[in-house]
Amino acid sequence: MKEVARLLTALVAKFEQREARMQAAVDQKLQKLESEVDQLHQRISGIVNGAQARITEEAKVAMGPVASEYGRAVAGTSAQLRGASRTVWTWYGGLVMLAVLFFAIGWGVLGYYRRELAQTQDELARYENAVPVVQAFYASDATLCDGRICVNVDRNGKRSGDKQQYLPAKPRQ
Repeated sequence: MKEVARLLTALVAKFEQREARMQAAVDQKLQKLESEVDQLHQRISGIVNGAQARITEEAKVAMGPVASEYGRAVAGTSAQLRGASRTVWTWYGGLVMLAVLFFAIGWGVLGYYRRELAQTQDELARYENAVPVVQAFYASDATLCDGRICVNVDRNGKRSGDKQQYLPAKPRQ
């Protein structure tokens, strides 16, 4: 009888050690996940902050040569065609059309970067929405079973869902 009690005590101790190792592994993975989420937040913040500066800089770079070319063209044309009003107006019209074309191209570039920024913000929102799910999983007595979530159900808990088909998981001990 003493031998059985000793074996049971040793078995319980092994189970407790295994549970402690598993809990330590889960805690370590959760800390790593939280660290990665924080790093992701920092990277996305950097992308969002850098995108505005990059858009402004690229717009300046794209429009700078156009504006200087426009200024040179207007100055040269004006000096050559002082007497010919009709020709000057034709040139001005052409240059205005060219400027409008370049501004339209610049607007398209800005639109592209706005869409990229919106996509990045959507991705950030998805990651922020995933954090409560991970926290709820960690707080529940749940594990993975062959690619599905298995939970220790709290039979006394309040049912939820449109057909009252869900029971809450017991809190993790």
